[in-house]
Amino acid sequence: MERAESWSQPEARAEPELYVRRSDEQVARFDPQRIVDALVREAHVDVELATKISAEVTEAIARSGIRALSSALIRELVNVKLLEHGLEAAHRAHSRLGVPLYDADRLIRQSAREREAPPHGPEGTSLLLAEAIKREYAIREVFSEAVAEAHLTGGIHIQNLGAVDRPYALTSSVDYLKRYGIALPHGFASARPARHPEVLLAHLVKFSAALHGYLAGPVVWDSLNVALAPYLRGAEDRDLRQLAQLLLFELSAPAVARGGQVIACEVHMDWEVPAYLAHRPALGPQGEETGETYAAYGEIARRFLLQLLDVYREGDGQGRPFLTPHLVLHLTEHFTRIEGYREFLDLLCHVLAQRGGVRVVFDRDLPGSFFSRFSVPFESSHERAQTWQWRTAALQAVAVNLPRLGYRANGDLLALLQQLTEVMELVAQAHLEKRIFLEKLMALGETGPLALLALRHPEMTFLKLTWTTHLICPFGLDEAVWLLTGRHLHESDQAVEMALRIATHLVREAERLSDKHKVRFVVADSTDEVAAHRLARLDVRSPFAARAAGTVSGDVETGGVYYSRPFKVLPHASVRALERVRIEGLLHDLGIFGVTTPIWLSERATAVEPLVALISRGFFQTHSAGLLPAPDFTLCLDCGRCIRGLHRQCPHCHSSRLDGLALGAQTFGRLSTWNHGLLAEWRHRYRVDEDLG
Repeated sequence: MERAESWSQPEARAEPELYVRRSDEQVARFDPQRIVDALVREAHVDVELATKISAEVTEAIARSGIRALSSALIRELVNVKLLEHGLEAAHRAHSRLGVPLYDADRLIRQSAREREAPPHGPEGTSLLLAEAIKREYAIREVFSEAVAEAHLTGGIHIQNLGAVDRPYALTSSVDYLKRYGIALPHGFASARPARHPEVLLAHLVKFSAALHGYLAGPVVWDSLNVALAPYLRGAEDRDLRQLAQLLLFELSAPAVARGGQVIACEVHMDWEVPAYLAHRPALGPQGEETGETYAAYGEIARRFLLQLLDVYREGDGQGRPFLTPHLVLHLTEHFTRIEGYREFLDLLCHVLAQRGGVRVVFDRDLPGSFFSRFSVPFESSHERAQTWQWRTAALQAVAVNLPRLGYRANGDLLALLQQLTEVMELVAQAHLEKRIFLEKLMALGETGPLALLALRHPEMTFLKLTWTTHLICPFGLDEAVWLLTGRHLHESDQAVEMALRIATHLVREAERLSDKHKVRFVVADSTDEVAAHRLARLDVRSPFAARAAGTVSGDVETGGVYYSRPFKVLPHASVRALERVRIEGLLHDLGIFGVTTPIWLSERATAVEPLVALISRGFFQTHSAGLLPAPDFTLCLDCGRCIRGLHRQCPHCHSSRLDGLALGAQTFGRLSTWNHGLLAEWRHRYRVDEDLG
């Protein structure tokens, strides 16, 4: 390595053979004054004490006989001295962030399985290492000691901690792209508003990929088939099919710049034009108004939806289900009044039986606005906002460990609710600390790290923080009820009543905290695939280990343990599909955001009619907010075939080199990438037969 051409006087007085490998990949002679400067600059230690610590470290180095120093080693020695002097705050400020060599080796070799979507390739492992450092930064610098302690000990779980500098998810109207085209910060290439539907979809894919780097979770597009409809008038079914293929295949392609991850994207579709869109002027080619409202485009929007479902049913080039985008289909009570609904329902249920993964949402109470659909409370500014200004984001999701409260309550509901109130205050504090951090980053504008979210247009800023939400996700409700009543949700009405009391308290506390802090806290379902396992694992190692061992699901000895997901019946509960939908629907009726009931289909559950009946009865006979049927698949790693159901050997080439593809929290994933808790849950799932029983 090259050495500096000249040395400072203190360096010249140091022992000439003692060198330091610095973090900037330079080599310099050891200089005790650098320790003093660093302590004053980073830890705010006074000069006199810093000089004393520097002398002590220099003496320790001389005694040790070390001749090959690194800046990391010197920092460790200084940190030891800071602790010896009782300077914990200074030690915290002077600490070095990083990962042990062993952990770095595991990440690079991709043997660690904690992430929901582990990226592939060297760029992907770089992301994992960066996230490890950001997690440590978040714990030390962004969140307070009380919040950090609650997360580390398992009282709460801050989701996507390694993405502390990003919002969780962003939801937008497609009209933004129709009006502005592609406009990215930092002088990247831009594109004018699209004239043709294939160009609009290309803009949507590219912009989704750009947003993917600014978010911890999915990019969500609202009512895509209705938004696209003004571009499609006069199109034949063949043209609509090509557009559907373009959308699904382009969004499912890996984002190479993110280490091989696919774009996390959620696309909402409507069989009926949403009431909040129906009376709005429709934007067409080049972002200009067509002279009609969106209500006039209902038929062409439904035709595109049918083609999209048919392409989704066929799968990708090897017949595998699309891992992304995640399709969300909204149905209202009027869906049976629209001509062609029976053919549509049959096609939908063919898709659900063969591929699964389409979330069917029951919109019984018609959302009054785009914002109310995504749980943002009504403001007068919403009514004045144009369709291209419709945008919201969930800034963070925090999980609550309900069984932990149950262990402490010892069967006393009042004690549990009192503890829950205290924990909700802590959860709100965690949300506010993340919000303040993001506000500071957003304040840097288009020169800051969140430049795309802070992008300004003449009429608006891309993301208004006043139109955002914070998600609270309670894990282990079923287990908490069992600790109080001795019964699980599927075993007695008393257990369901107890769950309703706890859930009602959660919702009311979220409303109280929203009024108190002037931000929107929302009780919600969770797509996090780590929290259920992590919280259970921490509890079986806690002072409550004995009780937790008898409460968690899974195998305590192997570590494959988990709690139930928010507002869910236990995965292994042997109940019919409609009964699962009915029980969970009672909880959905409290206004829980994004909640849905998974229905796991066995190999024999291929019939369409039972699914048609389940959707109809689920809508009209329960309070369910929606359901998500999905089968399992076997992937052959030799011939590349994808076979519905679970197999020990490929039916085509007889290879035993197989992987599984199954529904995680709400999206499909490979079993080989799942953590031990999620794998245990998958093994225990009760899969319904052909009659959905």
